[in-house]
Parts: sequence; structure tokens; C-alpha cells
Amino acid sequence: MKLELKVILPYIALIVGLGMSWGMFSARLDAVETKADKIANMSTDIAIIKEKIMWIEDYLLESRKQNIRYP
Repeated sequence: MKLELKVILPYIALIVGLGMSWGMFSARLDAVETKADKIANMSTDIAIIKEKIMWIEDYLLESRKQNIRYP
């Protein structure tokens, strides 16, 4: 049994195409994971900033109440 190039070539092309598709899929999946991590970090940062703003507002309101002089 002798294998000819015209018989093997389509299988080689199929294997190469599958390998390329797998590589591109993996790269896109890594990019999506990276973006998801960045979004999670941003939401944490936003929560911290919101908490600090609330503290600043409370501090300013409390200090304003203490410093107001009535005639």
C-alpha cells in the first residue's frame, strides 16, 4: 500500500487549519479573560472611590454643622 501525496495533502491541510483555529480561539479567550479581570478591578476601584466620597461628604457635613454660628 503506497500513500500518494494527493491523498495525504487534504488531511494535512485539515490538521493545519484546525491548529490555526485552536490557536486563534485560545488567543481570543485569553483576551476576554484579561478584559474581565480589568473590569473586575475597575468595579473594585469604583466601590472604594464611592466609599471615600461618602466619607468625605459625611465629614464635610459634620464639620459644617459644628462650625455654623447662629446670631
